Amino acid sequence: MKDMAQTERQIFILLLLSENKRGYTISDIHASLEKWNVFVDKKTIGRDIDSLSSICFITEEERNGKTYYTADKFRLRDITFTSPELISLAFLLELIKPYQYITMGKTAQELIHRLLDNTSNLNREFIRHFKGLVTINTNDYISDVLDPEIEEGLQTAIRNKTKLKILYHSFGSDEDTTRVIHPYELLINDGALCVVAYCELRGELRDFRVSRIKKITILEEAFEIPKEYELNKARSKFIHLSGNTLEQIELEFDGPTAKYIKEYEADLADEILSTETGIRFLRNTAITDELLRWIMQFGSGVKVISPPHLKERIKQELTLSLNQYA
Repeated sequence: MKDMAQTERQIFILLLLSENKRGYTISDIHASLEKWNVFVDKKTIGRDIDSLSSICFITEEERNGKTYYTADKFRLRDITFTSPELISLAFLLELIKPYQYITMGKTAQELIHRLLDNTSNLNREFIRHFKGLVTINTNDYISDVLDPEIEEGLQTAIRNKTKLKILYHSFGSDEDTTRVIHPYELLINDGALCVVAYCELRGELRDFRVSRIKKITILEEAFEIPKEYELNKARSKFIHLSGNTLEQIELEFDGPTAKYIKEYEADLADEILSTETGIRFLRNTAITDELLRWIMQFGSGVKVISPPHLKERIKQELTLSLNQYA
């Protein structure tokens, strides 16, 4: 049983009632809470709705012998911001600019503008003055064309922990495959929106780029996220790609390359140790083609210490590269 405080539970109910114009019955709300391992009886949910009705406009509608509840969107009027808060809003607008192709990013941008529309003219002038003083480097962002309905379906399945059947265009095979997945969360990886999900076809956790999902069907069957997922998700892959077998890799970087790694790539390591000539880079990860490309970009500034078969693969790749110029 998940321990959810009354206030947290009521916020969850209010957000649920606000998201769908058709509304939800108390049984629907009860089922949604249970999917998040929150177990309360329907009478408690009814009392929650009564409590929320005193502070929010909640409507009731009878349809086919059932009572459906909906909540109006919150209204904001005459908001006052401090200078640091206005600077932060301008910064947020710049920060989310690359994500306008994502429904969530577009909605976030619209939300900030709605906040500004309900503040004073002086504050809006301040924002216009500050805009452009901070620029975010967007070189790593990918402007994929996404289907808003697919985004919404993914969010619904993640929230309700229900399985999805997807038609997915694979990057590796360049083919469409039908898969059943358990969507855990959405992930922005180097600017591309992905869904992290267990793939029943492959029998392992995968990242599916949302722009490659051509069709989704929400299934009735539910799933549970493994407890170890939260513990392991941060280090399950190197940059983009993951593999089934994780190994300890040791690399030595020297001179300017070591300085670069410490400055820009240190977060990729599990541990970095100082040596006489540079650093030793330690990481437990799968050995993928992506890892090889990452190592080889540093040329003579890096040396593979272990595992031995990784050293051999690097030597083979270097030999093939030399043969290109023979």
